[in-house]
Amino acid sequence: MKASTNDKVLIGAGLLLALASAAVFGTMVGRHVGFPSGEVPTVELAATGYAAKAPEAPAVRTETWAAPVAQSRGRDWIYDTFTPPEIFYNARSKQFTVRPPSSLVEEAVVQEDFGIELVAVQPEPFRLQLIGYAGGGGSWRGTFLNLSTGEVFLAGGGRRLSGLGVVVKSLDVRLQPVRSGEGRMITQQRVATAVVTDEKTGRDVVLTHRERQFTGMIFAFVAAPGESASREVRTGDVFKLGEATYRVEAVQMSPPSIEITKEAPSQALPDRRSLTPREVEAPETPERPGAS
Repeated sequence: MKASTNDKVLIGAGLLLALASAAVFGTMVGRHVGFPSGEVPTVELAATGYAAKAPEAPAVRTETWAAPVAQSRGRDWIYDTFTPPEIFYNARSKQFTVRPPSSLVEEAVVQEDFGIELVAVQPEPFRLQLIGYAGGGGSWRGTFLNLSTGEVFLAGGGRRLSGLGVVVKSLDVRLQPVRSGEGRMITQQRVATAVVTDEKTGRDVVLTHRERQFTGMIFAFVAAPGESASREVRTGDVFKLGEATYRVEAVQMSPPSIEITKEAPSQALPDRRSLTPREVEAPETPERPGAS
Protein backbone atom coordinates (compact mmCIF):
# COMPACT_ATOMS: atom_id res chain seq x y z
CA MET A 1 0.00 0.00 0.00
CA LYS A 2 1.49 3.29 -1.04
CA ALA A 3 1.45 6.28 1.29
CA SER A 4 -0.38 9.35 0.11
CA THR A 5 1.16 12.75 -0.26
CA ASN A 6 -0.37 13.98 3.01
CA ASP A 7 1.04 11.03 4.91
CA LYS A 8 4.48 11.66 3.52
CA VAL A 9 4.29 15.29 4.60
CA LEU A 10 3.28 14.37 8.15
CA ILE A 11 6.05 11.77 8.45
CA GLY A 12 8.63 14.23 7.21
CA ALA A 13 7.46 16.92 9.64
CA GLY A 14 7.70 14.46 12.53
CA LEU A 15 11.26 13.49 11.64
CA LEU A 16 12.28 17.13 11.43
CA LEU A 17 10.71 17.84 14.87
CA ALA A 18 12.54 14.89 16.43
CA LEU A 19 15.89 16.02 14.99
CA ALA A 20 15.32 19.57 16.26
CA SER A 21 14.45 18.36 19.77
CA ALA A 22 17.54 16.16 19.92
CA ALA A 23 19.73 19.05 18.87
CA VAL A 24 18.28 21.39 21.51
CA PHE A 25 18.57 18.87 24.40
CA GLY A 26 22.09 17.94 23.31
CA THR A 27 23.17 21.58 23.46
CA MET A 28 21.68 22.02 26.96
CA VAL A 29 23.41 18.90 28.27
CA GLY A 30 26.71 20.02 26.85
CA ARG A 31 26.50 23.31 28.70
CA HIS A 32 25.93 21.70 32.14
CA VAL A 33 28.26 18.72 31.84
CA GLY A 34 31.96 19.23 31.40
CA PHE A 35 35.30 19.13 33.12
CA PRO A 36 35.89 21.64 35.92
CA SER A 37 37.91 24.65 34.95
CA GLY A 38 41.20 25.46 36.64
CA GLU A 39 43.90 23.29 38.15
CA VAL A 40 43.16 20.58 40.76
CA PRO A 41 44.80 21.42 44.17
CA THR A 42 47.51 19.08 45.45
CA VAL A 43 46.92 17.28 48.79
CA GLU A 44 49.86 17.52 51.19
CA LEU A 45 50.21 14.95 54.02
CA ALA A 46 51.67 15.84 57.45
CA ALA A 47 55.01 14.34 58.37
CA THR A 48 53.81 13.17 61.86
CA GLY A 49 51.23 10.39 62.46
CA TYR A 50 47.66 10.97 63.65
CA ALA A 51 47.19 11.11 67.42
CA ALA A 52 43.67 11.02 68.98
CA LYS A 53 42.93 13.64 71.60
CA ALA A 54 40.15 13.27 74.25
CA PRO A 55 38.48 16.33 75.78
CA GLU A 56 39.11 16.95 79.43
CA ALA A 57 36.41 15.49 81.75
CA PRO A 58 34.32 18.08 83.62
CA ALA A 59 34.76 18.32 87.37
CA VAL A 60 32.16 16.21 89.26
CA ARG A 61 31.29 16.72 92.91
CA THR A 62 31.00 13.45 94.82
CA GLU A 63 29.22 12.88 98.14
CA THR A 64 29.10 9.74 100.24
CA TRP A 65 25.70 8.87 101.73
CA ALA A 66 25.39 7.63 105.26
CA ALA A 67 24.70 3.92 105.75
CA PRO A 68 20.92 3.11 105.99
CA VAL A 69 19.47 2.62 109.45
CA ALA A 70 18.47 -0.94 110.27
CA GLN A 71 14.70 -1.52 110.10
CA SER A 72 12.61 -3.75 112.33
CA ARG A 73 10.79 -6.72 110.76
CA GLY A 74 8.85 -7.65 113.88
CA ARG A 75 5.06 -7.75 114.38
CA ASP A 76 4.87 -3.94 114.47
CA TRP A 77 6.31 -3.60 110.96
CA ILE A 78 3.48 -2.17 108.80
CA TYR A 79 5.18 -0.52 105.83
CA ASP A 80 6.94 -1.87 102.76
CA THR A 81 7.20 -1.12 99.05
CA PHE A 82 3.87 -1.66 97.23
CA THR A 83 2.31 -3.17 100.36
CA PRO A 84 0.51 -0.40 102.27
CA PRO A 85 -1.09 -1.12 105.64
CA GLU A 86 -4.78 -2.00 105.87
CA ILE A 87 -6.75 0.94 107.26
CA PHE A 88 -10.33 0.63 108.58
CA TYR A 89 -12.70 3.37 109.76
CA ASN A 90 -15.36 2.78 112.41
CA ALA A 91 -18.20 5.25 111.90
CA ARG A 92 -19.61 4.49 115.34
CA SER A 93 -16.46 5.25 117.30
CA LYS A 94 -15.05 7.65 114.65
CA GLN A 95 -11.65 5.99 114.92
CA PHE A 96 -9.21 4.51 112.44
CA THR A 97 -7.72 1.06 112.83
CA VAL A 98 -4.43 0.20 111.13
CA ARG A 99 -3.21 -3.35 110.59
CA PRO A 100 -0.07 -4.65 108.83
CA PRO A 101 -0.61 -5.93 105.28
CA SER A 102 -1.57 -9.58 105.21
CA SER A 103 1.47 -10.37 103.06
CA LEU A 104 3.81 -9.07 105.78
CA VAL A 105 2.18 -10.71 108.78
CA GLU A 106 4.37 -13.51 109.98
CA GLU A 107 2.95 -16.99 110.47
CA ALA A 108 3.47 -16.82 114.23
CA VAL A 109 1.35 -13.68 114.43
CA VAL A 110 -1.47 -15.20 112.38
CA GLN A 111 -1.64 -18.21 114.67
CA GLU A 112 -1.69 -16.09 117.83
CA ASP A 113 -4.71 -16.72 120.04
CA PHE A 114 -7.38 -14.11 119.37
CA GLY A 115 -9.20 -14.94 122.60
CA ILE A 116 -12.66 -15.34 121.12
CA GLU A 117 -14.48 -17.50 118.57
CA LEU A 118 -17.65 -17.17 116.53
CA VAL A 119 -20.20 -19.83 117.47
CA ALA A 120 -23.06 -19.01 115.09
CA VAL A 121 -24.87 -16.24 113.19
CA GLN A 122 -28.68 -16.15 113.20
CA PRO A 123 -31.49 -13.87 112.08
CA GLU A 124 -33.21 -12.09 114.96
CA PRO A 125 -36.75 -13.44 115.60
CA PHE A 126 -39.56 -11.13 116.65
CA ARG A 127 -39.89 -11.18 120.44
CA LEU A 128 -43.49 -12.52 120.23
CA GLN A 129 -44.30 -15.63 118.22
CA LEU A 130 -47.63 -17.27 117.39
CA ILE A 131 -47.24 -21.05 117.84
CA GLY A 132 -50.86 -22.30 117.77
CA TYR A 133 -54.53 -21.55 118.37
CA ALA A 134 -57.51 -22.70 120.42
CA GLY A 135 -61.27 -22.18 120.44
CA GLY A 136 -63.69 -22.11 117.56
CA GLY A 137 -66.29 -20.11 115.71
CA GLY A 138 -65.86 -16.43 116.52
CA SER A 139 -63.96 -17.00 119.76
CA TRP A 140 -60.53 -17.94 118.53
CA ARG A 141 -57.54 -17.48 120.82
CA GLY A 142 -53.93 -17.57 119.78
CA THR A 143 -51.20 -19.47 121.59
CA PHE A 144 -48.28 -17.03 121.89
CA LEU A 145 -44.68 -17.50 122.99
CA ASN A 146 -42.68 -14.80 124.76
CA LEU A 147 -39.14 -15.43 123.50
CA SER A 148 -37.59 -13.33 126.26
CA THR A 149 -39.04 -15.35 129.13
CA GLY A 150 -40.22 -18.57 127.44
CA GLU A 151 -43.77 -17.97 128.71
CA VAL A 152 -46.63 -19.47 126.66
CA PHE A 153 -50.11 -17.91 126.96
CA LEU A 154 -53.44 -17.45 125.19
CA ALA A 155 -54.55 -14.06 123.84
CA GLY A 156 -57.20 -12.69 121.50
CA GLY A 157 -57.66 -9.57 119.44
CA GLY A 158 -57.55 -6.27 121.36
CA ARG A 159 -55.22 -7.44 124.14
CA ARG A 160 -52.20 -5.32 125.06
CA LEU A 161 -49.08 -7.11 126.25
CA SER A 162 -47.40 -4.38 128.28
CA GLY A 163 -44.37 -6.45 129.19
CA LEU A 164 -43.53 -6.92 125.50
CA GLY A 165 -44.69 -3.56 124.22
CA VAL A 166 -47.04 -5.30 121.77
CA VAL A 167 -50.78 -4.97 121.10
CA VAL A 168 -52.68 -7.86 119.48
CA LYS A 169 -54.92 -6.01 116.99
CA SER A 170 -56.65 -9.03 115.48
CA LEU A 171 -56.58 -12.81 115.37
CA ASP A 172 -58.16 -14.94 112.68
CA VAL A 173 -58.17 -18.66 111.82
CA ARG A 174 -59.03 -19.59 108.23
CA LEU A 175 -58.57 -22.39 105.75
CA GLN A 176 -55.59 -21.66 103.52
CA PRO A 177 -53.80 -23.67 100.81
CA VAL A 178 -50.70 -25.27 102.31
CA ARG A 179 -48.07 -27.06 100.28
CA SER A 180 -46.78 -30.36 101.62
CA GLY A 181 -43.18 -30.86 102.70
CA GLU A 182 -42.10 -32.19 99.29
CA GLY A 183 -44.07 -29.44 97.53
CA ARG A 184 -46.05 -31.84 95.32
CA MET A 185 -49.43 -31.67 97.06
CA ILE A 186 -51.47 -28.66 98.21
CA THR A 187 -54.08 -29.15 100.94
CA GLN A 188 -56.49 -26.83 102.72
CA GLN A 189 -55.52 -26.36 106.35
CA ARG A 190 -56.49 -24.00 109.13
CA VAL A 191 -53.86 -21.31 109.68
CA ALA A 192 -53.93 -18.86 112.57
CA THR A 193 -52.90 -15.31 111.65
CA ALA A 194 -52.40 -12.47 114.12
CA VAL A 195 -51.74 -8.81 113.37
CA VAL A 196 -49.84 -7.16 116.22
CA THR A 197 -48.55 -3.61 116.66
CA ASP A 198 -44.98 -3.18 117.83
CA GLU A 199 -45.11 -0.15 120.14
CA LYS A 200 -41.31 0.25 119.93
CA THR A 201 -41.32 0.82 116.17
CA GLY A 202 -44.97 1.76 115.57
CA ARG A 203 -45.36 -0.77 112.75
CA ASP A 204 -47.70 -3.75 112.34
CA VAL A 205 -46.27 -7.26 112.25
CA VAL A 206 -48.12 -10.27 110.82
CA LEU A 207 -47.60 -13.55 112.73
CA THR A 208 -48.70 -17.05 111.70
CA HIS A 209 -48.44 -20.26 113.68
CA ARG A 210 -46.80 -22.11 110.73
CA GLU A 211 -43.57 -20.11 110.58
CA ARG A 212 -41.39 -17.82 112.64
CA GLN A 213 -41.43 -14.06 112.14
CA PHE A 214 -38.07 -12.23 112.04
CA THR A 215 -37.18 -8.58 112.53
CA GLY A 216 -34.75 -8.30 109.62
CA MET A 217 -31.78 -7.87 111.98
CA ILE A 218 -29.07 -10.46 112.56
CA PHE A 219 -26.98 -11.26 115.62
CA ALA A 220 -24.09 -13.54 116.49
CA PHE A 221 -23.02 -15.80 119.34
CA VAL A 222 -19.38 -15.58 120.41
CA ALA A 223 -17.47 -17.48 123.09
CA ALA A 224 -14.00 -17.95 124.47
CA PRO A 225 -12.08 -20.85 122.89
CA GLY A 226 -13.16 -24.14 124.41
CA GLU A 227 -16.09 -22.56 126.32
CA SER A 228 -19.69 -23.67 125.77
CA ALA A 229 -21.38 -20.60 127.28
CA SER A 230 -21.70 -17.88 124.65
CA ARG A 231 -22.59 -14.20 124.41
CA GLU A 232 -25.12 -12.65 122.04
CA VAL A 233 -23.71 -9.64 120.13
CA ARG A 234 -24.81 -7.29 117.36
CA THR A 235 -23.07 -4.80 115.11
CA GLY A 236 -21.60 -1.98 117.20
CA ASP A 237 -21.51 -3.89 120.51
CA VAL A 238 -18.43 -3.44 122.71
CA PHE A 239 -17.58 -5.90 125.49
CA LYS A 240 -14.62 -7.01 127.60
CA LEU A 241 -13.19 -10.46 128.04
CA GLY A 242 -10.34 -10.50 130.53
CA GLU A 243 -8.03 -7.56 129.80
CA ALA A 244 -9.08 -7.39 126.14
CA THR A 245 -11.81 -5.17 124.73
CA TYR A 246 -13.71 -6.37 121.67
CA ARG A 247 -15.74 -4.25 119.26
CA VAL A 248 -18.12 -5.89 116.76
CA GLU A 249 -17.65 -4.03 113.47
CA ALA A 250 -20.09 -6.03 111.32
CA VAL A 251 -22.23 -9.18 111.37
CA GLN A 252 -22.93 -10.98 108.10
CA MET A 253 -25.48 -13.73 107.46
CA SER A 254 -24.36 -15.06 104.08
CA PRO A 255 -21.77 -16.37 104.43
CA PRO A 256 -21.99 -16.34 108.26
CA SER A 257 -19.12 -14.29 109.66
CA ILE A 258 -18.31 -11.28 111.84
CA GLU A 259 -15.72 -8.51 111.71
CA ILE A 260 -14.36 -7.89 115.20
CA THR A 261 -11.53 -5.74 116.58
CA LYS A 262 -9.51 -6.59 119.67
CA GLU A 263 -7.62 -4.07 121.80
CA ALA A 264 -5.45 -5.08 124.74
CA PRO A 265 -2.66 -3.48 126.83
CA SER A 266 -0.19 -6.05 125.47
CA GLN A 267 -0.92 -5.06 121.84
CA ALA A 268 0.80 -2.15 120.13
CA LEU A 269 -2.01 -1.92 117.55
CA PRO A 270 -5.66 -3.03 117.44
CA ASP A 271 -6.13 -6.47 115.89
CA ARG A 272 -9.08 -6.79 113.52
CA ARG A 273 -10.13 -10.18 112.20
CA SER A 274 -12.93 -11.84 110.27
CA LEU A 275 -14.26 -14.89 112.14
CA THR A 276 -16.30 -17.79 110.77
CA PRO A 277 -18.44 -20.15 112.90
CA ARG A 278 -16.73 -22.98 114.73
CA GLU A 279 -20.01 -24.94 114.62
CA VAL A 280 -23.28 -24.77 112.70
CA GLU A 281 -25.84 -25.11 115.49
CA ALA A 282 -26.77 -22.27 117.82
CA PRO A 283 -25.50 -22.37 121.40
CA GLU A 284 -27.70 -23.93 124.07
CA THR A 285 -27.01 -21.35 126.79
CA PRO A 286 -26.78 -17.89 125.23
CA GLU A 287 -25.68 -15.07 127.46
CA ARG A 288 -27.37 -11.70 127.00
CA PRO A 289 -25.21 -8.54 126.66
CA GLY A 290 -24.25 -7.17 130.04
CA ALA A 291 -24.88 -10.47 131.82
CA SER A 292 -22.25 -11.44 134.33
